[in-house]
Amino acid sequence: MLQWLSKIRFLKTATILGLFLVAVFFVFNTASAQSVADPNGTVLQGVKIIEQPLGLPTLDIRLIIARIIRVALSLVGIVLVCLMIYAGYLWMTAGGNDEQITQSKSIIRNAVIGLAIILSAYSIVSYIMKILGVQDSGGLATAVYAPGTQNFTGSGALGKVVKDHYPARNQKDVPRNTKIVITFKRPVLLSSFVEDYNHNNILGDCINTNSSNFNWFNDCDHVVSSTGKLSDKYINVSQSDNGQSVQALVITATTTVNPVNNIAGIYTIVLKPIVDSTNPKGGYLGNENNMVPYTVHLGDGILADDDTNGNPSIFQNQNVGNNFYFWQFTCSNLLDNEPPYVTSVFPNSINANPGGEAKNSVIQISFSEPMDPTDMQGSFSSTSVYAGYYALSGNKIFSKATKSSVPLGNFNLVNNYQTLEFTPNLECAKNACGNPIYCLPVCDQPGANCTGDPKSDDYQLLLEAAKTLAGSFESVPFSGLADMSGNALDGNNVALDGKPDGQAQTATTTLPVFDNWKHPDNYFWTFKLKDEIDKTSPIINKITPGVKAQNVPKDAGLSLTFSKRMRANSAYEIDIQEWPVNAIPLWKVPFIDFSYQTFNINHGPFLDNKVQNYIPIVSSSVEDAHFNCFYPGVGPKDAVPNGTLDSLVCDPTVPALAANCCDAKDETNTEFCCNGVLISKTNGVNQCINGLKATYP
Repeated sequence: MLQWLSKIRFLKTATILGLFLVAVFFVFNTASAQSVADPNGTVLQGVKIIEQPLGLPTLDIRLIIARIIRVALSLVGIVLVCLMIYAGYLWMTAGGNDEQITQSKSIIRNAVIGLAIILSAYSIVSYIMKILGVQDSGGLATAVYAPGTQNFTGSGALGKVVKDHYPARNQKDVPRNTKIVITFKRPVLLSSFVEDYNHNNILGDCINTNSSNFNWFNDCDHVVSSTGKLSDKYINVSQSDNGQSVQALVITATTTVNPVNNIAGIYTIVLKPIVDSTNPKGGYLGNENNMVPYTVHLGDGILADDDTNGNPSIFQNQNVGNNFYFWQFTCSNLLDNEPPYVTSVFPNSINANPGGEAKNSVIQISFSEPMDPTDMQGSFSSTSVYAGYYALSGNKIFSKATKSSVPLGNFNLVNNYQTLEFTPNLECAKNACGNPIYCLPVCDQPGANCTGDPKSDDYQLLLEAAKTLAGSFESVPFSGLADMSGNALDGNNVALDGKPDGQAQTATTTLPVFDNWKHPDNYFWTFKLKDEIDKTSPIINKITPGVKAQNVPKDAGLSLTFSKRMRANSAYEIDIQEWPVNAIPLWKVPFIDFSYQTFNINHGPFLDNKVQNYIPIVSSSVEDAHFNCFYPGVGPKDAVPNGTLDSLVCDPTVPALAANCCDAKDETNTEFCCNGVLISKTNGVNQCINGLKATYP
């Protein structure tokens, strides 16, 4: 009898404990949904609170409703747990009192019914929230996005407002000792977000750079902070997992000229994260033990340098709720101590191309990895302290041409900061679109004795590697060309022992004569320019995805291969329109391979769970390395074969491939290719785009 009573008590205890655990699991599962995930994470991109002038959060109304419902369900769950505990207490202390046991059973029965009602309500609410676009993730709503889409709020600024940045969006294994670089489409007003921390009345610079006691935190200007902390209103670099910001952001900037509109200003800023202000080097991101994710947030407190329009926010024309931009990258647990080197140049060296290149050429230098833009951007000047050649402001890049005058134009670091491109601005002809062709000077010096037909001159170009410390490639700040981690340029790429070559510069080396600088680790080459102009327009040989490609995976590559070497900076003019229009535009940024004939457009995921049409637009703003516009617009025609993404190869010069071309044969700017079909340009590109939208609703 006693054994039977023990079994009864065991069953009662097990029943109560089981119901209690179910209730606790439900409460904690619901409560876990209350703790919104990292607002900088990919799930919550765009849900982060944006600081407004009135201090009010701009949360989506659906998210507010979801939070209210979560709290209500949590409170009901807590009541359920309390009832279960009370019923268990009554049953265990009944002492054979049937009335008390009956009351306990009634409470448990009603609590179980209540649990069923709560779970049903939870399921119904979850379903309704999903319909409203509030995505379920383990708990109730944790992220708001448009029905059937992914949320990339703010990301559309990449390609619209933000031209490029490093580290790249979602880049992995970023070295801990990296800098962060951002290039805008418009010049920015430094006074809106930079503090003159070194008190020299110059914004965006460092002092004492030649001193052995140079300290990043003390000697350089800082990004403005709010109440002593980095603010999302300006620029904030923080750990994505815990939201902790780095101590400070040191900022340097150089005036450059936009090669598209020739407007001078600050387009590129270089940020040095300070994680330890007591360390002269500022410390490093992450740690030695594991990978650490970081978020960079650019706010609407960054103003455009535009006095005419009242210096508006750089994000002024963004979609509502997108007046910011942020991205994430992940730091490895390692430091980068490998030097960068040059992978290719254009025009080719005189040994590779003894006949020379046409004078309407850009100058391109490609590196093995992204480079620090400091002292690499700007224009040549003949007022250098060094006679006989021309120097870039900062005296880190030099040019020499015995029979030709100073090259007018500007260096810009493009192509994800891996290509240094010099764009001359001396107009010398018109291309097929009627736009200017620019040339480097050839044999224009007074008394120049140039022979041959055509006349030619030899150019020399030299890049000064940064000075190094302690036999490694760690560079002295601001002493020459270095990568994003501060490793000095290895000009000849022969440092197999991981150290600079024997003739590499040290912190005390002085090289007063141009020819004496032609040794490792500086990089130099000689090329020949002819007094003639190349006016051959480029065509597109191949595109991926091809015309009318169907079922394109969300992570499919987007690339265009041209018939000629292309001007890297013009790749940023390629546009992608979406139909139906998305509230958050597709982010994009080009990357050009080392042959310079293929533009790979890095982009956000294509929408793969709804019908969405993408219209890449390659206009006449896209130019080859000789400033010839993409017109006539010759490229692949017809829809791609079923089950494939690559277009057929188009080449009008090869009979077997000419049939694959949509060929605008005239150069009178009156016809062009629209989705692989030749049409009249009477009403321009808009006619083509509107027609495509009508055809593919």
